[in-house]
Amino acid sequence: MISRLNRIGIGTGGAPVPVLFFACAAHFMHHVLVSLFLTLVITLTVEWGRGYAELIVLWTVGSLMIGLGAPLAGWLGDRWGESRVMVLLFFGLGLASVACGLAGSPFEMNIALTALGLFGALYHPVGNAWVVKHARERGKAIAAAGIFGSFGVAAGPVIAGVLNDAIDWRWAFILPGLATMAFGGALVAMKLLGLVPEREGDAHEIHHEPPTARDRRNIIMILGVTMTLTLIAVTAFVTALPKLVETLDLGTREGLTRVGLLTGAIYLAASGAQFVGGHYADRGAARRTYLGSFALLAAVFVAAALTDNWLLVPLAVAVMFLFETIAPIETVFVARYAPAGQRGLFFGMRYAISVVGGPAGVWLVSSLYDPAHGFSNLLLALAGMAVVTGAIGLLLPQDKPLVAAPN
Repeated sequence: MISRLNRIGIGTGGAPVPVLFFACAAHFMHHVLVSLFLTLVITLTVEWGRGYAELIVLWTVGSLMIGLGAPLAGWLGDRWGESRVMVLLFFGLGLASVACGLAGSPFEMNIALTALGLFGALYHPVGNAWVVKHARERGKAIAAAGIFGSFGVAAGPVIAGVLNDAIDWRWAFILPGLATMAFGGALVAMKLLGLVPEREGDAHEIHHEPPTARDRRNIIMILGVTMTLTLIAVTAFVTALPKLVETLDLGTREGLTRVGLLTGAIYLAASGAQFVGGHYADRGAARRTYLGSFALLAAVFVAAALTDNWLLVPLAVAVMFLFETIAPIETVFVARYAPAGQRGLFFGMRYAISVVGGPAGVWLVSSLYDPAHGFSNLLLALAGMAVVTGAIGLLLPQDKPLVAAPN
């Protein structure tokens, strides 16, 4: 059955089923686990008697680790093999989440969140390189794995809210951590059975006119700036969203379940945009879609800053839809310009911008949140960042269709 599905590519860019399954599972659990604290911090303000601004910064070092560890993770994937690193990811993330659930103080939570961020650094450079190596249509394959990350972002607040209200905040960390380790055990079993393929080179090389060394350096510099600004913006918005939702009076039930369900619904409603970005990237419209998304983001952020009622919900969906459209396009850009044998390292360098972008996004929320006026200043700042990012993106090369080599 698996070999039959592999032959037809199951509509996801032609990557083998086990690779896509575990890449999707890893991306899902990665985003579930790293988003739990953003919702559960609301409970911890009561449990530990600390302010929201004081506790939300506990995630700063963890978000720093996601970027700091990315180049090493990508290098390790290139040298050791992506599937082996994915096993480490499942077990490391799971244990770190369990440690968060066992934390008894802000200091202990800070240590556990740091470990969560460190193991969280493994997915994006290694998982993306794993999928790209086996894919026929890279945009579609990246989107397939990416959309499960979006599902994880959507599910994280729901899981946090439901488990917090049904049991307590500790089990909201522990149970997802145990589930993540179970995926790691399944991957080990599949590897032992020989069902997870190992490949030295790309399954389907992509041919395009190679850039000169000078052009490559310029493109990498431009992408470094645009991706850093994008990461700062998306980190800030995702960090603030549960609190933003909590402030809305929508006549629904009280408690973190309400916050988690509505936040998760916003993410879920936007998740299909991964395929939009992947579709246009495969058809030679990556740059146009990339720039258009930033123009729309600026307008939506301004509208959200001027709104304080239920209209914030569809506006939040629009923001996440545009961020999700951008994500696979950036991955395609990196895959296009990185040497095949060093793709994991280049993906790691891409996510190393989290060293700046992740903490900067959290800092923006902490600095611009005003108990009296909410997140209006933050949303206007993000609108300005979208304008600047789109303007810099104009320096990227014009779109050129990519053609896969015949099999």
